[in-house]
Amino acid sequence: MKLEEYLQKKYSKSTLASNLYNIKRFTDYYQNKAETATYTDILNYIAYLRKNCDLHPKTLRHCLYGVKIYFNYLLEIGKRKDHPCSELFLKDKINKQIQVDNLYSSETLENFLKTFKIKRKERLKRRNEVIITLLIYQALTVSEISDLEVGNIDLETCEIQIKKGHHQQKRTLPLQAKQILLFYNYLEKERKELLFFNKENPVISYFILGQYGEKVNPHTISKMINEHRKSSEKLQPMRIRQSVIANLLKKENDTRIVQVFSGHRRASTTVQYKQTELEALQNAVNQYHPIK
Repeated sequence: MKLEEYLQKKYSKSTLASNLYNIKRFTDYYQNKAETATYTDILNYIAYLRKNCDLHPKTLRHCLYGVKIYFNYLLEIGKRKDHPCSELFLKDKINKQIQVDNLYSSETLENFLKTFKIKRKERLKRRNEVIITLLIYQALTVSEISDLEVGNIDLETCEIQIKKGHHQQKRTLPLQAKQILLFYNYLEKERKELLFFNKENPVISYFILGQYGEKVNPHTISKMINEHRKSSEKLQPMRIRQSVIANLLKKENDTRIVQVFSGHRRASTTVQYKQTELEALQNAVNQYHPIK
């Protein structure tokens, strides 16, 4: 039984891509030693991720979860008789408070699109611009972008339908004027060209396609829009989403409107993005006071 068959059998379809990604991350790190990795090897791998990848504690837990699934698979097919990390759990504290003062301003978000360049595979430039607009105008998550289908885009009514996800509600959002022509050109040209490379499923319905006409893995979206960017200039999709929501709250007093826009199930989630006047003053003092 192949790994993907095992995952389809044991776990939900919605987690297939992320589990495969986290397992590949581990096997790529240890190469041919992955199957025989010990408890110490797993600890060293987690230490490497902590030091070099700047991962959120929740993401780090997902990485370990993927490793555990990998060894469950090896046990299932008889390649291992023991599980080296079944009792390993991470205790990193997850801070759910949004650091509003570290987010992007509306001007910075607009500048991302204006300054976007691609140094190779020019045919993917417009597709990547589409992705950036979905981030900065609709504040979509990478999973929502990955799951978008052509039928969810209505250029006549200038609306986009967002499916219900694990953490977000189903919703309808307006498209910005500058997105209409961009989306139309992408659909009529680049997307059709990408479909040509997909011999297995040439009628795939997903809106955003990979370079070979396949469905895009959510985890690769950050890589797609950050080609040749310096580490200090890289765009973080989740940070963009958080920035859009926080900026909208500054302009819009009605939290409920922002909650619907964001797809948050609870108003309390939306309120986390709201900065009080006292916090704004404190941040200004910290940033501009001559004595630091």
